[in-house]
Amino acid sequence: MLEKSLVVGEYHIDTSQNSLIHSNRKVYLGPLRTSLLHFLCKNLNTVVTREDLAQHVWGRLVTDHTINQHISQLRKSIGNLSIHGLNISTIPKRGYIARLEGAEVGQPTPLVNKPEAVTTNLKVLVVEGNNGDRDAMVAQLENLNVAYVESAATVEAAEQAFALQDFDLLVIDALLNDTAGIELVKRIRMGETSAVADIRVLVTHFDVQRELLGINSLLDIQGLLLKPLEDSRLKQMLMVASKSAVVLKPQAAYELVPTHVLSKEAALKTATN
Repeated sequence: MLEKSLVVGEYHIDTSQNSLIHSNRKVYLGPLRTSLLHFLCKNLNTVVTREDLAQHVWGRLVTDHTINQHISQLRKSIGNLSIHGLNISTIPKRGYIARLEGAEVGQPTPLVNKPEAVTTNLKVLVVEGNNGDRDAMVAQLENLNVAYVESAATVEAAEQAFALQDFDLLVIDALLNDTAGIELVKRIRMGETSAVADIRVLVTHFDVQRELLGINSLLDIQGLLLKPLEDSRLKQMLMVASKSAVVLKPQAAYELVPTHVLSKEAALKTATN
């Protein structure tokens, strides 16, 4: 669990909102990258090793690839604020360092509590092969004041979107192209795509299928949305997802998830709906 929010020079790492704030601008980092930036900035202008990060941020052994991926996404998020003074540098064979010359690290001045905006900070990617369902889903998310929504019709288009944008939430048809949707989630958790491995995920399906519920649990998926989507259920699951933190299992655990058990009948039924 994070300590208190941190002020670094002119920048505020808000652990209650999992965000980085500069002046009147804010970028949402998510729980894990907030913890990562918090630890780096708590040790401002000091090299921290990958072992330090694994212990204090993940609380377990993680691969260099996982750490590198999150550092890369954190740099992109900082870049979205156009912060030129704060940067994270790689120190070859040693680790990383957060640099901000002349800055002091301290605690923020207490603020008056404001109502929490549950959905507005989310950047969402919708992956749905059916044009009507996809358009309806995007419209529903926009009506719920989600900060940013993008859509894709195929797994390939989704991977291209991940390469260009840092998303907080993936909403995907579980049986897109005969289980390619759930296979994409599996590859994300294994770190084989441009998406961050701990992205929050909601899957859509026409029915509550026992095999799918089991796979959802094994792949650390935050929830199931039944088609056609109801506004109240979508809002509820967005609230759940926004407050969730994905604690990744070892890669081997995801490799063993048997996505092939999803029945062909279910895939065929999805195609006819």
